[in-house]
Amino acid sequence: MKKYQYIIFDIDNTLLDFSRSEYYALQKVFATYGVVFNEKTFNQYKEINHDLWDQLEDGKISKNVVLKERFKRFFLANNIVVDGVLVDKQYRGFLEKRNDVMGGAIDLLTQLKSDGYTVFAGTNGVGRTQRKRLASAGMTDLFDDLYISEEVGFEKPDVRFFDYIFNDAQLKDLSQVVMIGDSLSSDIEGASRVGIDSIWFSNGAETSEKKYTHKVDSLKDVLALV
Repeated sequence: MKKYQYIIFDIDNTLLDFSRSEYYALQKVFATYGVVFNEKTFNQYKEINHDLWDQLEDGKISKNVVLKERFKRFFLANNIVVDGVLVDKQYRGFLEKRNDVMGGAIDLLTQLKSDGYTVFAGTNGVGRTQRKRLASAGMTDLFDDLYISEEVGFEKPDVRFFDYIFNDAQLKDLSQVVMIGDSLSSDIEGASRVGIDSIWFSNGAETSEKKYTHKVDSLKDVLALV
């Protein structure tokens, strides 16, 4: 018996292996501007990028600031002056060439569709990039609709991101809706704010936070919960 009817999936590191795609894209970008790609420079970029995304999720800055500043700040820290907007465009071009899929993702989406669930993508990101990656991975037709923060106008965990989905899809009974994602700060926090159930895809991580309704370590375990 179904517990839910409507499933909202995060994309990055839930269905698509963003970490693998990012690793590839950053190697290409660093090489383009003559920066050695190693653990130090990789972590340096990640720290700058995470700090900006944290500010975005807290509503302190806009996505345009993130996209403009992350590479500008990184390369400046390595004594290289770049056009941050241009480099970000190049980076996303490399990302769009990848279709790295999380293990079991296609099988799960196919089964959910076969079982009659209504499945949405609810992702923070750039519309063109996310749509191209999903298409390349052969996932687009497995969703009933795609909701991407750039197009929606709000980022998870902002309640307005979720309200947009509820209104657009005409979802009235929120007890029938579940959010599935890997991010405690956006997916799980957002679900908690709007009062819907959530499934935290932990990727093997641990946390003392208990805002999630369920936890899975593998995508194949989702079917038993929905």
